[in-house]
Amino acid sequence: MADLKVQSREADEKQASILDRQLNGVSGTGQLKQTSLLAYATTVDLIFIGLSCLSAIIAGALNPLLTVIYGQFAGTFDDFANGSVTSKEATSKTAEFTLFFVYLAIGQFVFTYLTTIGFYYTGEHITRRLRKAYFESIIRQNIAFFDTTGAGSITSRLTTDMNMIQEGLTGKLSLCLSSAATFGSAFVIAFVVYWKLGLILSSTIVAMTISSTIGGAYAVKYTKLSLSSSTKGATIAEEAISSIRHVTASGIQKQLSDRYVPSILSARKEGMKARSSVAVVVAVLNSVPYLSYALSFWMGSRFLVNGSMNVSEIVTMTLAIVIGAWSVGRVAPNAQAFISCIASASGILKAISRTSPLDPFGVGGVDVDTINGDVTFANVGLVYPSRPDATVLKDLSFTIPLHQTTAIVGASGSGKSSIVELLMRFYEPTRGQILFAGHDIQSINLRSLRRQISLVGQEPMLFNTSIFENIRYGLESTADDLSPEETESRVIQAAKSANAHGFISGLLLGYKTPVGEKGLQLSGGQRQRIAIARGLIKNPKVLLLDEATSALDVHSERAVQSALEKAAQGRTTVIIAHRLSTIRHADTIIVLASGNIAEQGSHEELMSKKAYYFRLVEDQRLLNTNEEEKYVGARSHEDDLVEDTNDTLEMSGVAEVKSENTVTPDVTLRAASPAPGALSFLATQKFLATINSPSLALLAFGLVLSVISGLGTPGQSIIFAKLIDVLSLPASAYSTLRHRVDFWALMYLVLGVVILVIWICQGVVLAYCEESAIFRAKRHTFRSILRQEVLFFDQSNHSTGQLMSFLSSSTTDLGGVGGLVLGTILSFCGTIGGGLILSLIIGWKLALVCTSTIPLVAGCGYLRLMMLSLFDQKVKESHNVSINYASEATTAIRTVASLCLEDQILVNYNRMLSEQAAKSLISILQTSALYAASQSITFLCAGLAFWYGGTLVIDHQYSIFQFFVCFASLISGSQTAGIIFSHAPGFSKAMTAAGELKALFDIKPKIDTWEASGHSVPRGKSESRIKFENVTFRYPERPDRVVLKNFNLSIRAGQYVALVGPSGCGKTTIVGLLERFFDPTEGQITLDGQDITQLNVNDYRRMLSLVGQETTLYSGTIKENLVLGAPEEISEDTIISACKKANIYNFIVSLPDGFSTEVGARGTMLSGGQRQRIAIARALLRNTDILLLDEATSSLDSESEKLVQEALDVAVQRRTTIAVAHRLSTIRNADLICVLDHGVLVESGTHSQLIAKRGVYFQMVQTQNLEKTKTR
Repeated sequence: MADLKVQSREADEKQASILDRQLNGVSGTGQLKQTSLLAYATTVDLIFIGLSCLSAIIAGALNPLLTVIYGQFAGTFDDFANGSVTSKEATSKTAEFTLFFVYLAIGQFVFTYLTTIGFYYTGEHITRRLRKAYFESIIRQNIAFFDTTGAGSITSRLTTDMNMIQEGLTGKLSLCLSSAATFGSAFVIAFVVYWKLGLILSSTIVAMTISSTIGGAYAVKYTKLSLSSSTKGATIAEEAISSIRHVTASGIQKQLSDRYVPSILSARKEGMKARSSVAVVVAVLNSVPYLSYALSFWMGSRFLVNGSMNVSEIVTMTLAIVIGAWSVGRVAPNAQAFISCIASASGILKAISRTSPLDPFGVGGVDVDTINGDVTFANVGLVYPSRPDATVLKDLSFTIPLHQTTAIVGASGSGKSSIVELLMRFYEPTRGQILFAGHDIQSINLRSLRRQISLVGQEPMLFNTSIFENIRYGLESTADDLSPEETESRVIQAAKSANAHGFISGLLLGYKTPVGEKGLQLSGGQRQRIAIARGLIKNPKVLLLDEATSALDVHSERAVQSALEKAAQGRTTVIIAHRLSTIRHADTIIVLASGNIAEQGSHEELMSKKAYYFRLVEDQRLLNTNEEEKYVGARSHEDDLVEDTNDTLEMSGVAEVKSENTVTPDVTLRAASPAPGALSFLATQKFLATINSPSLALLAFGLVLSVISGLGTPGQSIIFAKLIDVLSLPASAYSTLRHRVDFWALMYLVLGVVILVIWICQGVVLAYCEESAIFRAKRHTFRSILRQEVLFFDQSNHSTGQLMSFLSSSTTDLGGVGGLVLGTILSFCGTIGGGLILSLIIGWKLALVCTSTIPLVAGCGYLRLMMLSLFDQKVKESHNVSINYASEATTAIRTVASLCLEDQILVNYNRMLSEQAAKSLISILQTSALYAASQSITFLCAGLAFWYGGTLVIDHQYSIFQFFVCFASLISGSQTAGIIFSHAPGFSKAMTAAGELKALFDIKPKIDTWEASGHSVPRGKSESRIKFENVTFRYPERPDRVVLKNFNLSIRAGQYVALVGPSGCGKTTIVGLLERFFDPTEGQITLDGQDITQLNVNDYRRMLSLVGQETTLYSGTIKENLVLGAPEEISEDTIISACKKANIYNFIVSLPDGFSTEVGARGTMLSGGQRQRIAIARALLRNTDILLLDEATSSLDSESEKLVQEALDVAVQRRTTIAVAHRLSTIRNADLICVLDHGVLVESGTHSQLIAKRGVYFQMVQTQNLEKTKTR
């Protein structure tokens, strides 16, 4: 007994270890962990970084040299005032010192230019390599990772986080280095001039350093939390946008928006804390310089009195220390971006360092390219990592013989698809082992194993490229070196084998036809045939078919089934099937029940047992005995007719193929021309004010405080000039000098305290306003996206990845002109305006000369801003392509893994990034020159001011006080103008983002869910009579392609109408028209005699429930998914009743968490059948007047299908029902069955009537009939 307990505990520990490594990755594998951004820099990058750092340091160090010149000027003026130098000597020195300004300006331009180019180049290059490394790390992760990490969060990392990193590495890092160099240079000058005073003034820097360190730590902490919350919101948004048809049909836009809001609210809360931390640091950094002035002049006056210093040295040291302090303050506006860069990099690097336990790039393990043999399951157990409390497979043992076909059948959730996932090594067995040709599958090289296997799943995933490329992708994992001609030949042959060549050839572009995002430009059957062709093309040793023909009509299924049976010859084949007609010829049929084998044998053996399998077959028998005996004899001579009909209908089915760009030209976010997307600065502010209208009063208060804070510089210029004037008093007046210095130093202290309080209040207020603006922008953007009509999402530049990039990055980019930045600008404007007014009052001549220099600086900055705006728009458009590609790949990760496409995906992604980088180099060179010019012109402005001001002083037109007031206030203003345009990259991104957001917000869809107009449709009051009157439909982008042509159909109230026909004949289009995904091109559809386009769209859609063939669930619990879209509060009893009718209740209550069980992203923690039954229960809970079923039971096993079909048969008795079906057993009880061909009604009637006609429907039934008389 004790031994059993020990063994049980060891087994549990082993299982926990297996699950943990699948969820959290493998540790201690020896893989290099690159935990620094510099690890992604090449040798050339490091050289450029070194040179750029050196240039930044030199450029920063040049600034304090101005103080030496200022000090010399002050000394010259003092000597001139005291009569120590003559007028001529003073003029000569003034000219000499002015020339130094020119030298400094040239140096500043050169080194600033080199710095900007270097950091932009290396920052972009490092970020590009980081993008590559992150995406490579993501693409090589095991499937369990994606079960808990949504594609939306990955997209958010690639957009918002990467943009923050690039911004931090380019502009912000260079500014920080320059400021640090300015600080260092200033203190070197101060200590050289007089070390005692320099040491005393160092205390102010200690205060700044401590506040910056503490505030920065809090800012990093809260920024990480904010990014985490934003990532959760991105997952919700991505699920909604990628399933927009279901969202639209169910009218759940508001519910999903409400789910999205808590995540971005949490992000706002944490972002507010982060920005407030920075605001406090900024306040300290802006107020301490005033304290430095006070301390410097107060102590300097004492050293002056005792003869240790002169006026020139005091001025030089004071200005040097203050410039050093201000340089630390200049770091503050860039602190948030750099802190965000650090926080973002932390999450990215953590993801990169995760080692996948199932790495497709791994080189170890047994190579099975030349090995063949049986596949054996030996006591295999499986627990999914995301659901550790639910056992899926229990001690499962069986053999899949070499070169034989093994079929696996059973109820939904019995473990069929789990076997396929284990064979593909998507997951690891938690106990037992799987042997491939005698080798433990865990010991086989992952890529080598997957190269031997082709998987065709029940939900085919195509990539947004041409049909040819989608089929060719099946060859990526083969070692064949084929010529283009050979590749084309194999693609066409595979398409023929999959019965796809006919409809492809009928398309305008043939094999070059784009399939659209997820292949949605094709019908479900067409997508599945392309997926089958892709699976057959690589001639695998093992063929896995998981409901491979579930979306095919009966004619296509027969042809494809024949091709699959031929393909199965000579290879090991595993078929997962609910439609038992597809596996009757299998060598072995295994029946699963609750993760165990219930029985196994051949079809004949299992039928003779009359047990579990026999009951499944009987449930699926379509014709009753009399009908079958009557018509079975006719089948043999009608088989050729069926084949001919198949070809005819298949070719006609091409009409439903949709264009990749099926949206009217005006519904677009990005204009075709390069510039018009961006708004002007003022228009951007107006747009922001509209978004953030609830916070306008608070914003106005913050901006007023910003202007007041900017007046501190002109105010201190008066104190500064007064102190210079006081220090010029002769030795006989030292007592008066000390007294006056004490007073003005106290004024500096008071001004510093006032500025501290104002900056804190302004920073916190504007931080709240900016975070609120971003929050409201995200909320409104998400709502506006969900508002759009379905055709909007079919447009190529409105794919899920691009819209997610837009939602994540464009809304965040608005912060570039948000509250904090706007506050900084207004503060600078206060400085300029206040300085100008003060200077004009004190000395208008010098004021006018100094003011004339400001437009030069502003002009350079403005030109740079405009060029950056164009540049950012091009970069964003280019990035959207790579972002969408990455999003598509991660969404289809199972397909990528099964086809071994990881290498191809990475090559394509890296190529897209390289193309984008090549386009940006010229723009970087141009904008860097303008920025360098704006920074160097300030030196020339200062030189002009000193030369002209010195001339006025020497000519006795101005006093020293007048000169220093004008100089200190206006030259600071000129330098301020340059600082404003250091925000130009943020301005341009914000203006581009505002233009894009405004374009989206201004779109008024033709079918508008926000519109209250239209006739109301009271719930429960409609008779539900539907009539199609001469309906013709063409997709807008293909007006020459008719999908429905003069289609007429009357559906009585309460009637059950079934639509059948080949894939692409127009069935799903009819459902789309009923749901008002789009409106008829001609004719009308009426409900109770009223044109449905005249009804209120929301009221109308509340009358409909749609269950589609591709089931959509969302992250959250089972209960949350069940009640999503319900029109009112639903009682527990009602929920339970609906679940019982949908045959899902017993499964739900068997789970440890019951209705509170998390379903995972897109419901991936549940099987396809379980998801579909939940979707059916959800439709029943809506309790609508009209029920639309588009292959509603396609993923159900026969037992579940029978029970659910009985529930649906009851449900349709009280409502009008339109059902699209390929599995004819599901619609045999329909009141009216309509057979479509090329958008035209071929025949209609009841099941019995159509059988009696012996027409197209009869042929379809005969093809799908499971048992011939002789097999019974």
